[in-house]
Amino acid sequence: MNEPVYATTLVALEILFTLMVLAALRASGARAPLLIIIGSTCMLWLAGVYRLLANGFFSATGMPQLAFFLTVVVLTAIGFLAARAWRPLRAVVDAVPTREVLRLQQMRAMFGAMFFFTAALPLWFQYLGGLGDIAAGIGAFLALRYLRAGSDPLDADRERRAIIGGNLVGILDFAVVLTLGVLIVLRDHSPDIAFDLIPLYVVPIFLLLHLVSLQRLSALGAASDASGHRKQASSTGTPTVDPSA
Repeated sequence: MNEPVYATTLVALEILFTLMVLAALRASGARAPLLIIIGSTCMLWLAGVYRLLANGFFSATGMPQLAFFLTVVVLTAIGFLAARAWRPLRAVVDAVPTREVLRLQQMRAMFGAMFFFTAALPLWFQYLGGLGDIAAGIGAFLALRYLRAGSDPLDADRERRAIIGGNLVGILDFAVVLTLGVLIVLRDHSPDIAFDLIPLYVVPIFLLLHLVSLQRLSALGAASDASGHRKQASSTGTPTVDPSA
């Protein structure tokens, strides 16, 4: 697939993915003004990344590996801080159910397939990154099916297992692919290619989804511990004090 067609396809997929994220936020209570702000920010972000790559920005820095890595980290950090510090966004993000997060993570498989339609990457990295992302998407799909199979939608143990199963492969894949991509691939290949619309746009979003899942996992663990203490105290007849009182 030639670069212009590849870039157009990637942009279309990323816009579709953005719409899916906005739909998940809307279903969790986000109002129109918040959705407009988030959607506009994402489109400006995508357009900005496209222009940077088209103008050879990372190659021009003279230290493309560091510049590329810092861009991914900074974008992810900004998104995470916004989701925690901006109260309206935090309330919506905290309300997004695990099922919606896993549904979004299934898109990893679609972007993983895009590894195999570019000639700008070494073959070994295409297989490593592409198959890793596809595996992450399949893992999210299987975790979602497992979660849906439960008869009790409030089953914290099942939800916790689904979160672990749906995120483990994806986190490991990012750790390996980002490390090898920055240290080896960017050393020998130009960072200003259409493919890099993936790590510079959707990767930070997927990283944020992993962080949201890990926070949910922590909250479920705390709730499970509190429930266990209450049950133990009830069985022994020991009075308990509600920590929220």
